[in-house]
Amino acid sequence: MKKKITISDISRKAGVSAATVSRVINHRALVKPETVQQVEEAMSALGYAYEAPKPVEPSQHTIILNLPEISNAFYQSVIQGANVSAQAQGYDLLINVTPINRNTIQSFLNLLKSTNAAGVILVSCLQESLLEQIRAIAPLIQCCEYNEHADYPYVTIDDVGAAEMATEYLLSCGRNKISLINGPYSFNYARKRQEGFLNVLERRDIFIPQNWIVSLPEINYEMAYSAVCRLLNSDPCPNAFFVISDIFAATVIRAAKKYNLNIPRDIMVVGFDNIAFSMLTSPSITTVSQPSFQEGYSSCEILIEMIHTPNVVPKPLVLGTELIIRESTSAL
Repeated sequence: MKKKITISDISRKAGVSAATVSRVINHRALVKPETVQQVEEAMSALGYAYEAPKPVEPSQHTIILNLPEISNAFYQSVIQGANVSAQAQGYDLLINVTPINRNTIQSFLNLLKSTNAAGVILVSCLQESLLEQIRAIAPLIQCCEYNEHADYPYVTIDDVGAAEMATEYLLSCGRNKISLINGPYSFNYARKRQEGFLNVLERRDIFIPQNWIVSLPEINYEMAYSAVCRLLNSDPCPNAFFVISDIFAATVIRAAKKYNLNIPRDIMVVGFDNIAFSMLTSPSITTVSQPSFQEGYSSCEILIEMIHTPNVVPKPLVLGTELIIRESTSAL
């Protein structure tokens, strides 16, 4: 079987970056004529069949927002933000719940073609080869999650800085036996929030047992509850938790009650996202407020700008976070 020619193959042959090859294919007006010639010669030598991208037609009014799954309450606000932006500018937002990988990419590409999608918002960190295939059909933007090694626009937060802020706060409350309940490392946010957490412990020369850093395969209440119970039943046990989801913070509250531990006197917990129920639990949850509505809204705004002005390459947008202090760390 003849090997499929990829953008990476062309970039190596032409001696330019993959991003430059992508621009030659999609936005050649941004590339110097001599570089265009260099890339086209490499394409010809490799036998790459090049077709100029079709211009966006006025009939294209659908934006696809792809989610890896729907059960995480955090995504609801992202969807709301994107939908407000889309409707304000005359677009329909279609929600697609599919983990995009090598096995599912063709089905997703078929969806883009059948809906004549004007653009795509991705709430997942995808391999560059998958991003290339999607971009060949429609403009795309990465929302919340992003591939930092790929030259595609994104809207996100500083996960490292946010985790450092939360960890420093727990230390300022006199807690130095802190456990991290994390999500799957396949997500960019999980790796970066753990990085921020460990940065602070290293700077403060604080050691914690390795088993106090827990990575769960999904944002799941029962999985987190079992993990927290195991830690609270150990000796020594943590006196604080930094968790990467308010759902996990709620499990700490439930587990603490099982062991007759008072929050915040015996156990403190800081969550992440500031989803609606974080202020309704008893005690209410101290949390890092992530501007999820704004992430969805800004992603859609930038995407629509890209649709209408394809020669403009937007810069990444990193939004700020805020630590919301509530009863799980402070007896207000």
